[in-house]
Amino acid sequence: MPRVLVGPTKADMSNDEYGKSYNLLNNLHDKDFIVDTYTQTVSDRLDPQNVTVYPLGGSNRIAYYAKLYWTLLKELRNGPVDIYHHMNLSYRWFNPLLVSGLQRDIPVVIGPCQAGHAIMAEEFNRMISSWVGSELPRPLTDPLHGAVDATRDVVLDPPRMDLFKRTLKAADRVVVVHEEAREVYADFVDESKLRTIPLGVDPDFFNYSQPADSKELVAIGSLRERKGYDILFEALDRIRQEYPDVHLNVFGDGPLEDDLHEQVKRLDLERNVTFHGYVDQSIVREHLSRARVFIHPSRSESFSLVRLEAMSTGCPVVVTDISGAREMVRDGEEGFVVPIESPGPIADAVTTLLSDYELTRQVSRQARDRIEEKYDWRKIAAEYLEVYRSLSG
Repeated sequence: MPRVLVGPTKADMSNDEYGKSYNLLNNLHDKDFIVDTYTQTVSDRLDPQNVTVYPLGGSNRIAYYAKLYWTLLKELRNGPVDIYHHMNLSYRWFNPLLVSGLQRDIPVVIGPCQAGHAIMAEEFNRMISSWVGSELPRPLTDPLHGAVDATRDVVLDPPRMDLFKRTLKAADRVVVVHEEAREVYADFVDESKLRTIPLGVDPDFFNYSQPADSKELVAIGSLRERKGYDILFEALDRIRQEYPDVHLNVFGDGPLEDDLHEQVKRLDLERNVTFHGYVDQSIVREHLSRARVFIHPSRSESFSLVRLEAMSTGCPVVVTDISGAREMVRDGEEGFVVPIESPGPIADAVTTLLSDYELTRQVSRQARDRIEEKYDWRKIAAEYLEVYRSLSG
């Protein structure tokens, strides 16, 4: 029976933060494959009997990844390993085992691969803090971000891109999440190696209900610059002129919380906005089931799973035109796709839905159908199993 070795995945094997690795592994039910993987910690149990997750521990991410790659190297050397799957490759990052050719002649799968997104100062702070294992103050990391930004193109990018390309070159299959990402990765690997398989959602967890005939809106995401809440509140100010009783529920926390509260106060929107902070998914699902529209005004995303979650519940979506947006949401069918940094088009799309409940119902049903057709984790896992079969002989 072929054995698939998977790693790296996410450092915590759980269904939190959309659980991309967790949900993919959790749907790889197949009696013809053994799937083994290693992670730092295991928070949620996986169902498939053919999938085993081994926790490695580690005091921080650096210690964990050192231990992980040493463990993977021993596995690849001593086997048996029939397919090696690097599941969590960030854009312009690398795998030292693949760069060094230490996988021997074992077939390699890399993916799901996403295109990169803008790394702003606050994102940089969060990334560095996760690596060292403690929250670092912005005054410490902001100058470092400025230095990295200034030297990236000349000093950092050439060697980093070389390692990234060599990692991809070692792959027999590179799985990308949408066609825009495919265009990016086609510059690095032969087209014949590329396979497009999206990320997904659990439609049984985010179950469908007909949208409420209400003036309730929902926005979900961390309160940081990249998420575009400042643009959303400008749009809400315009929507409020036509619908004074419109109400926006915001779910998430983050470094811009005080600034955004101040913007809401300045625009006199305090009666129209509720900040819920970070809450359990069950509360988010409940609000999505009662909402008329979900709005996602992000400036940059590599792939937005929260959009899929809203669509799965039947909540019509108004989303910005980030990478892959028009493949996920066909404008005017499953929702509306609007330009980035544009409060006017957001307001226009929302008021269109608020003014026409029959249109809302039609968009809602089409959004759910789109999820069932293309973005169900079970179907996505089945496509990965087909990739394994194509390499296992």
